[in-house]
Amino acid sequence: MNMKKIIFLFFLAFPFFSFSQDELYQSTRDDLNYGEFKPNNLAPRYGISEKPGKLLGNIHLDTVFRKSSVVFFKEVVKRYDPNASDSISGYKLRINLLEKLIEFQIGDLVKGIDFKAIKKIQTYDLKGNILKTYRHSSVEGPKNFVNDGFYEVIFEGKHLKVISHSILKKKEPSYHVALSVGDKNAYYYFKTIYFSKLGNGDWQETNLNKKSWLEITRTKIDQMESYLKENRILMNNETSLKAFCLYYEKLNNI
Repeated sequence: MNMKKIIFLFFLAFPFFSFSQDELYQSTRDDLNYGEFKPNNLAPRYGISEKPGKLLGNIHLDTVFRKSSVVFFKEVVKRYDPNASDSISGYKLRINLLEKLIEFQIGDLVKGIDFKAIKKIQTYDLKGNILKTYRHSSVEGPKNFVNDGFYEVIFEGKHLKVISHSILKKKEPSYHVALSVGDKNAYYYFKTIYFSKLGNGDWQETNLNKKSWLEITRTKIDQMESYLKENRILMNNETSLKAFCLYYEKLNNI
């Protein structure tokens, strides 16, 4: 068989095993979305270089450096100076959840101190009023829920205590290269979990809704339901939660 005949037969057979461009694209999309196809992140897809996304969001409980008072664990202070005080005040700080550091603003510099060195933090507003109170997980809150972190004190009464813990989470990009839809960016966000304790009882996780808090305060459920209804309180934010707890405490002090 001469070369011309071979070439002629090749072109006759080609249409039977060729695919259209659209079919190839669809096949790749299916493999990418539903199959085992996992191309390297650095490899070009469809021959088009995609602009990378960004990591957005906040890793600090409060982005502002706030004036504060801080109590260190005594055993930590004694390692450096046996005669030093275990507390300081007047420094500005913020809490970095990603690195687990308390960031102190000292002049033009920022110095980070490990969570595990600090027992208690209070931050203040511009008028000097207490803004937030945090206690290390080793001295406050349910055991074994947080290994090294802080609980924020939401309400602290004789009969009812409420704290919260904020967990830093990351939402991954939703962008689909094959379909050219979705978000290329990743985002940090906070998930806040609330805990309540009656008297000397145990801490229990409590959702931020009316049903959960009425269950916690069931010994005064009629009065608490009336209070929520009369004041049109939805129990979906910390302001309403604090007001609810304050009223419950008032009822128990009568």
